[in-house]
Amino acid sequence: MDGQIYEELVDLRREFHKCAEVGWLEYETTIKIIHYLKLYGLEVIYGKHIHSERMGLPSERIMQEHIKNVSNLRVDFDIEEILKGYTGAVGILDTKKPGPIIALRFDIDGNAVDEDKKEEHRPYKEKFISKNKGMMHACGHDGHIAIGLSLAKNLSKQRKKLFGKILFIFQPAEEGVRGAKSLIGAGILKDVNYILSGHIGFMGKKNQVICGVDGFLATSKLDIYYYGKASHAGAYPEQGKNALLAGANCAINLHTLCQFSQGMSRINVGVLNAGTGRNVVPSYAKLEIETRGETQEINNQLLKRVYEVIEGSGKLYDVSYEVRLVGSAPAYNCKDEEFISFIENLLKECDFEVINGATMRASEDITYMFHEVEKNKGKAIYMVFGTSLSAPHHHSSFDFDEDVLLNAYMSYMKIIRYFMHQQDNIEKG
Repeated sequence: MDGQIYEELVDLRREFHKCAEVGWLEYETTIKIIHYLKLYGLEVIYGKHIHSERMGLPSERIMQEHIKNVSNLRVDFDIEEILKGYTGAVGILDTKKPGPIIALRFDIDGNAVDEDKKEEHRPYKEKFISKNKGMMHACGHDGHIAIGLSLAKNLSKQRKKLFGKILFIFQPAEEGVRGAKSLIGAGILKDVNYILSGHIGFMGKKNQVICGVDGFLATSKLDIYYYGKASHAGAYPEQGKNALLAGANCAINLHTLCQFSQGMSRINVGVLNAGTGRNVVPSYAKLEIETRGETQEINNQLLKRVYEVIEGSGKLYDVSYEVRLVGSAPAYNCKDEEFISFIENLLKECDFEVINGATMRASEDITYMFHEVEKNKGKAIYMVFGTSLSAPHHHSSFDFDEDVLLNAYMSYMKIIRYFMHQQDNIEKG
């Protein structure tokens, strides 16, 4: 049986690797997920029903352009809202019997990376490389989708033996921490008792499962725009207002801000675009930046300083500015030791090494979901599924040992079956 499930997981992973799509453009990915969930007999909600306010949307031109990549798909359900960027889906397995409500979250987006086309890169060699230029599953989310769908299929077959309800949340736009907040605003986590999530790779070693990962950094993603005035750089330079210099001044000074004794902080200016030509005073500049903090308070303090630098740079060069929040996630440092230890002991019955706890030191918008469930007295846990990697996350040669898919599948299955069989044990007792 494990061999059959493993083959199923690998086939699904490779199918979704081929159609990698970045955040809010997961059109084909979403359509395929919905198709499978319906095939497995689950109720499926998607489109505007699972969204509220979306952050960091691509331009209308980019969204329309990507529609061409999925124009030949044959579907028997309405995809109009999906093709407007309302991506992702929630599958619902409702046993119609009293029991816990368990949410499982799987991120589905790829990265803005051109995949490696070398023989030593296995997806290229074995012909499951991404077909979409500049889009690649370079973080393992294709594996997460496969795990979620395989769980949905096999748990659906067992529904007569289960109690309660399972929500299979296939979340878009995790990269750039944009999707989770939109789903929460739509109320999909109402009354959830347990939320489980995890990630392939990172600090986990092959055949390890790490339970109770925390240390997620609070983060804010900002796009900064400076608007100046163009002029002839030789004849009338004094008539121009240089947005490029405002942007450059801002970038340099932003990188002086990470000085906090209370804990870790990070800032990065990842993109600076400005100007139109060498003989024109630049009238436009755009910066794409991010902040991170070990706690929400640190990130908030850092953001306050960031806005001061942005404003000061604008005044210095007499240009106007605009700031857009295009992504965010709160910190998560909660540690329910009793629950983590319980899950650890439960998983020790499986055929892999189980590790208690680790610190992520990165950002992930699952933290929105964890806080939402925990404020309503629910439980949350994040796991890392260890594997060997061919290259680091977000690298063009990223790939993982597909054995990890089965370890992750077995971890979720073990936890779910325990909690959803408890009602049966209570009634018999």
